[in-house]
Amino acid sequence: MEPIKIGWLGSALDGPGGGYDKIHRMAFDEAAEQGLLERPVQFVIHPENGLPQGTAKNATDGFRFLVDEGCIAVAGAYSSDNAITVGRLANELHVPLVSWCGTEQFHGDYCFRLGNGDCGGDAALIVGWLKRHGHERVAVLSEISPNGEEYFRYFRQECRLRGVSVAAVETVTQTPSDLASNLRNLQRIEPDALVYMGYGMLAAQGLLRAALDELKWDPPRIMTTAFMFYLMGFDKFEGWVGIDQFDPTNPLVRGFHQRFADRYGQDPPFWPNAIPVLAYDTARVLVEGLARAPILSGEGVQAGLERIRFLPSTTGGPHTHIACSPHEHGMFRGDWLLYGRVRNGKLEFEGLFEPWDRAR
Repeated sequence: MEPIKIGWLGSALDGPGGGYDKIHRMAFDEAAEQGLLERPVQFVIHPENGLPQGTAKNATDGFRFLVDEGCIAVAGAYSSDNAITVGRLANELHVPLVSWCGTEQFHGDYCFRLGNGDCGGDAALIVGWLKRHGHERVAVLSEISPNGEEYFRYFRQECRLRGVSVAAVETVTQTPSDLASNLRNLQRIEPDALVYMGYGMLAAQGLLRAALDELKWDPPRIMTTAFMFYLMGFDKFEGWVGIDQFDPTNPLVRGFHQRFADRYGQDPPFWPNAIPVLAYDTARVLVEGLARAPILSGEGVQAGLERIRFLPSTTGGPHTHIACSPHEHGMFRGDWLLYGRVRNGKLEFEGLFEPWDRAR
């Protein structure tokens, strides 16, 4: 039998022998051992080189390459910038794309989202955390990016509905010339807390940490799932709470870690963090879509993905599961978004979402 071809449109870590490639292969090997896959599977891997550092054309050219190679499903275009562009192409070519993006602008019959965050959901959880801790007058660092704009729209809505005052806003690009000056303007109004709404490179590159250190400002602070760039170094996120997807109390996490260590003799990349478990669940979703596909084609895998129900999730809290249906392609259900904190250079589990105004 000729192998089923699955495409990966991602970073260097998705490349042959990379940490995420090992995770993907483990999921498919386990499925074959369990009898879920009766045909061999071949991975076709292509670098995305998309936005913001690369171009949208690189991302779409990469997707076309994978389809031309015979892939009947693709995972990748993980960021919102690229998912918005590549998603339209997936719909046109009738090959399903599984993305980690958080934007609501990724949609269509062939767009499937295992969100590494959610622009509306992140904002709601941030306001929930602010309310629960009594922070009702806040300052916002708002970033110009597809995610940043969408985050802030939802955040203003939630603040209005929940009685949180946005006392000051500084709008910055992803490459600000003097971030400390922007933060100084926010510091002057003496807010209860600082909120960062953006894609995350300001934090991942250490710019936020350096600017706060320069100002000697240590406010209560929270950010979106940009927080999960902590894989670039926990020290860069010192003192931040953020929306996370890694819950060490999820019983599937321990099993995933042990099986990976047994198979490869090492920890998953950058362990502990949410991205390895998300990569594992992405591969599992593709397996389940193939196993349910009525025909091994792009259209068949699309139908197979839409038939997934109550698949236990390694990502998120203990009650997270994965499901899909026609026209409902946001695949995580339950407590898939939660809170993390970096303190003293280490990742801590901050807890699950809890209503701050429980009905009496």
